[in-house]
Amino acid sequence: MYTAMGSTGSRPRKRANLFVAGVLLCAPLVAPGAASAVEPSGATLINETFGAQTDPANFGFPAGASISNGVLNVTEGMGNYTTSVRQFAPSTLGERTLDLRFDWKTAIASSAMKTGVELRDDHGRLVFAIAATAAELRYAVTGPDSNSASAPDSLNPTWIRTGFDRSKWYTVDLHMDFTLGRLQYSITSKEAAPRVMASGTGSITATNLARLVACNYYGTGKQSIDNFRLVRPENAAYGALAGKSVYAFGDSIVHGHQYSRSFVNFVAEREAMALTKYARNGATVAPSSASGGQIITQVRSASSRAPDLVVFDGGTNDAMEIHDKRAYEIGTVSGSRDPATFDTSTYTGSLEATIYAMRQKWPAARLVYVAVHKLGSRDWGTQLALRQVTLQAAQKWGVAVADVFADATLDTRVEAQRVAYTFDGLLGGYPGSGGTGTHPNIAGITEFYVPVLTARLVELA
Repeated sequence: MYTAMGSTGSRPRKRANLFVAGVLLCAPLVAPGAASAVEPSGATLINETFGAQTDPANFGFPAGASISNGVLNVTEGMGNYTTSVRQFAPSTLGERTLDLRFDWKTAIASSAMKTGVELRDDHGRLVFAIAATAAELRYAVTGPDSNSASAPDSLNPTWIRTGFDRSKWYTVDLHMDFTLGRLQYSITSKEAAPRVMASGTGSITATNLARLVACNYYGTGKQSIDNFRLVRPENAAYGALAGKSVYAFGDSIVHGHQYSRSFVNFVAEREAMALTKYARNGATVAPSSASGGQIITQVRSASSRAPDLVVFDGGTNDAMEIHDKRAYEIGTVSGSRDPATFDTSTYTGSLEATIYAMRQKWPAARLVYVAVHKLGSRDWGTQLALRQVTLQAAQKWGVAVADVFADATLDTRVEAQRVAYTFDGLLGGYPGSGGTGTHPNIAGITEFYVPVLTARLVELA
């Protein structure tokens, strides 16, 4: 995908909220399955900033913990192989899908020492763990079961190791799905130009979230925790999408740009869906000289075996071809369903031809168009004009819309959002920040794209 160059700046760390608005085609909602009846969907179960003493004191840790200077400190003055356990409320054990975010920092000063925190279920099975020595960040999604009474070497999680800067804070983001036995995680440095230290999806055997365990594996060194937020996702699938097959078409936003995992990958990983991705960087809807070719070519070259779902975008590169190069016109939606009436020299005629090709090739598949976020890297008037005809075409052809443009607050015309949520290149193998406003990084994917697409797919399931 072609983009204009932009400058960099600082990144905010607060999670943006989604709002519900815009055009969505109607479909029956899936029942909430095993969601707890105690709280509504999207409920915040814990939101603690540690600005004052908590109730119970010290966030419920019975030993080695204190609250000072707006943070929770744990593993203070604890001996080797010892633990301190914070139990979650009994109602939390009934939650089938949870999102957790917290900030974490270690003060451990020796490579021979190690402290960390573990999340476990009520049978001691591991959900996730993060720990560190003075030079090594460690994290894990697998390991021995433990009753958390102690933390000997034999009960250590199976650590994945990477270098890090122990002087920095790190933000941990977890999506826990106990119905599917899956955990999606990311660890990101908390700074003006954040660096993703780890991101992935793993299988877990834990069946609930029961306790947070502060572990002094060996040596001495306190850890600090801040901004601990546990929520039930607003649009959890509760397994309704598991096993569904999905084909993905479009440009670099669907492809992932320089990163192999786009927002479609994140959703498919979370929900145990079978994804085949045909999207290409630089692709357009209409015929152009852009490097990625036409999206209809992706459709024609795709497997004839029908998927359950087809997810696609389009128009991002067309906006540049139309506004910057005057390569073709936007056009209008045809009054006919006869493909002979589509003016395929225009964007709209080519879009209708693409949708028609999908319908002809996979008549039983559900089609979902992803309307991408508000782009600071494209002419605004052209974006609005393309959006208007695209939604008209979607309505005409019965295509569902996952409307990130309207239903999420991501707007990279806003400088802070451009810097925080988009990337151009990789840093340590992961998307960076400070992009031109086009390609969502992991924060942009998880905070904006994943909730909107998941909600739409759940409605169609």
